[in-house]
Amino acid sequence: MPSESENSLATAPGSAGSLLELKSITVSFGGFLAVNNVNLAFEKKPVYGIIGPNGAGKTTLFNVLSGFCRPTDGQLLFHGRDITLLAPEGVARRGIVRSFQITSIFPHLTVVDNVVLSIQRRQSGGTRLLARAGWRRSYIGEANELLDQVRIPSALRDAPANDLPYGRKRALELAISLAARPEILLLDEPTAGMTIPDIARTTELISRLSKECMVVVVEHNLGVVSDLANEIIVMQQGCILTRGRYEEVRKDQRVIEAYLGKRQ
Repeated sequence: MPSESENSLATAPGSAGSLLELKSITVSFGGFLAVNNVNLAFEKKPVYGIIGPNGAGKTTLFNVLSGFCRPTDGQLLFHGRDITLLAPEGVARRGIVRSFQITSIFPHLTVVDNVVLSIQRRQSGGTRLLARAGWRRSYIGEANELLDQVRIPSALRDAPANDLPYGRKRALELAISLAARPEILLLDEPTAGMTIPDIARTTELISRLSKECMVVVVEHNLGVVSDLANEIIVMQQGCILTRGRYEEVRKDQRVIEAYLGKRQ
């Protein structure tokens, strides 16, 4: 496991231009250190990938970034402002949106009304389901633009969301998240369970979306990570092992040992 000093030096490239920054973040569950004194700065690059073996702390770190987990110690800064204690909805309102977790599909609403509802929440801060017909009319244009963006065909939009095939449901979840107009989009295993064609479609979609907002993705499919990420962050045992471009980290002996184990 990296030492405390290695963990800090490897992951803090300087906070002057950082959009999102973790300062000495620690998360402990009954004495178990899920995240151990992590210092990590995200600058304005299009796509970051977070990888690591099972139990490395990736999901817990993602929960901290999105407000689902309050750290035991440390600070989370967004544009230099402390958001450590904000609940998930507060984090989302600031512009950090977690797809597939913070958003969910209403299966019996139509595809387009799922997006309309997300736009309504952004505009009004309320949670009433399509409270006024006039609101729906005023949001339908933006909803269809978002569905165009994630390439859900018009013929599918008035059907119940539950009727969509799995890959299209994931695309709908992205449209719902984009309706919140995120500055940072957090994607947790966006291609999990997908067929090869759906993986290719989703990877291309995320690449296009990254032109509008920063994307941070946790993904086990290293092929997807290599195609998407401008910078890879590798975790092991709650610490940041290293960070860099994919071609750099894949040759790092520490990364090889983290995934495959040390040779005896």
